[in-house]
Amino acid sequence: MRYLSNTLETQFNIDKSYHEEFVELFTANCRYLGIGATWDPSKKTERPSGPTESSETVTLATPTEGEDTGQVCFVIMPFTERQDDHPPGFFDEVLNRIFIPAAIAAGFEVKTALRKGSDVIQSTIVNDLLSADLVLADLTEHNPNVLFELGMRMAEDKPVVLVRAKGTGAIFDVDNMLRVAEYDPTVWPSSVEKDVPTLTEHIKAGWDSRGDGNSYLGILRRTS
Repeated sequence: MRYLSNTLETQFNIDKSYHEEFVELFTANCRYLGIGATWDPSKKTERPSGPTESSETVTLATPTEGEDTGQVCFVIMPFTERQDDHPPGFFDEVLNRIFIPAAIAAGFEVKTALRKGSDVIQSTIVNDLLSADLVLADLTEHNPNVLFELGMRMAEDKPVVLVRAKGTGAIFDVDNMLRVAEYDPTVWPSSVEKDVPTLTEHIKAGWDSRGDGNSYLGILRRTS
């Protein structure tokens, strides 16, 4: 970071107060483009190869070797803001600043679906959704695709953890049975600092409680 700060200041005349924000934005754009981890600097004339998985899903981040559990967390969330109180880019910021750090801290590799201007749910997305060890679902805005994908995952009786932005209305059938963790939609540095460890513990708890009979279907079967 010290070397990078010197470069940003001397070569690009960027004030020191913006360096951390610059790194966050630059990293987020690299993730979005799928470059960085697989780029070979010795082949400068070639275009970066990007993600190696299916064209509909992408690995966003992996834990460090000492923290890697070998498990995959697949994130399902809105990709387009449809409410006025969520500005353009809101969900990208939530994904990169809250969900990814929390899942990584919990020891999970993080994957999600690529939306390419279409709301059609591809078969490859469904396969990754159902085969992932854990699914994190963001219920913010009650997005139909997210709820549909969550329904498919619940029908398989596989582990899920639920989150939403504060101020999101409750979903009666879900809130009465499963815990939903909330994050601050301001996504300010001070709120992110609190939300990431809270969601990390929420993810760990959701994973640790798998198979205890307290899944959505498990509860329904006991009460039917």
